[in-house]
This record gives sequence, structure tokens and C-alpha cells, in this order.
Amino acid sequence: MDHENKKQESNFWKGDPFTGFILGAIVGLIVGSINIATISFPWLGRLCFLGIWLFVGTQPRFKDKRTPEQIAKDKEERDQKFEEIREQAKAREAERQATKEQKREAKMQKNELKLQKNQLKIQKHQLKNRSKIKCPKCRSTNVQPLGVHKKGFSVGKAVGGTILVGGVGSLAGFAGKRSKKTDFVCMNCGKQFKK
Repeated sequence: MDHENKKQESNFWKGDPFTGFILGAIVGLIVGSINIATISFPWLGRLCFLGIWLFVGTQPRFKDKRTPEQIAKDKEERDQKFEEIREQAKAREAERQATKEQKREAKMQKNELKLQKNQLKIQKHQLKNRSKIKCPKCRSTNVQPLGVHKKGFSVGKAVGGTILVGGVGSLAGFAGKRSKKTDFVCMNCGKQFKK
């Protein structure tokens, strides 16, 4: 059995070629970038990549000395840690969403209260201004009464005055007839109207 394992093992790659490849690629990119920016030595990044890959891949001291059981156990532990991290991230996301929902609901309630207060203010203002007299032109409530409206010439009074008093009674027609309407003037636009 040991003889078969020895045959399967490569004579060249006695270390860890995969880790050597990754490490070499990273170092090669960094050194190549610095080389392009400053030194301009041809193929320096590629040479670093190949050198590290070959060194780590061929040296037995870089070989993974764990047994397959240990490797499987380490993989299982790593998977459990990743699962715990995923669960924690999901829990944090759920808390964040719950907090956002609570804030959204609180904001909606606050907006509803503001809307109700504004509606109450508007209703109160409408009730207050309903009894006030408004200008028909500019809708202003800044109006002043001029006096009780009198009709001009009354034929009925003139005829009655002439019959009772004689010729002078026709002047009674100019006395006017009182009505329930009052003259108003708007202090904003100057419009005169009767109410």
C-alpha cells in the first residue's frame, strides 16, 4: 500500500503547487506593477511568479502534512464557521429590516397626526370665517360697513305726501325707504357691495 502511494506521488511537485501558484500570482502582479511604474526591468513580474510557484511547489517543507481525516475535520469546522457567520448576517439583516419597518410606521403615524391637526386647523378656520363677511372680488374679510342701505326715490311716499300735505308732500318721496341690506367697502381692493 505504501509502495502504491509512493508511486502516485510526483517526484517534482513535493510541496504545495496550488498555494505556490496563488502566492506567485499575487507577488508577480505586485512586483510587475511596481516594475512598470519605476524600474522597467523586462519580465520581472513573470519571473517572480514562476520562481515562487516552483519554489513553494517543489519544496517538501511546504507540503500539507495533515491526514485526510484532519483535512476533512478542518473543512467541516470551516464550513460550520461560515454557516454561523451567514446566520449572524441574516439575523442582523432581519433586525435592520424590523427597525426600518418600525421607523416607517412611526413616520406614517406622525404624518397622519400632522394631517389630522392641519385638517382640524382648516375646519376651525373655516368655521371662524364662515360668519365673517367677505369681499366678492378678492375674498378678503377686511371689510368695513358704510351704513344701512336706503333706496333712492319712493313713488309711494311721494303720492302719499302730496295727498296729505299738498305740493310739498312730493318731497317725501326722497326720504327713502329703509331696507335690511347694509353697504360695505373692502379695505383691500376698495370694492363696494351690499349684504
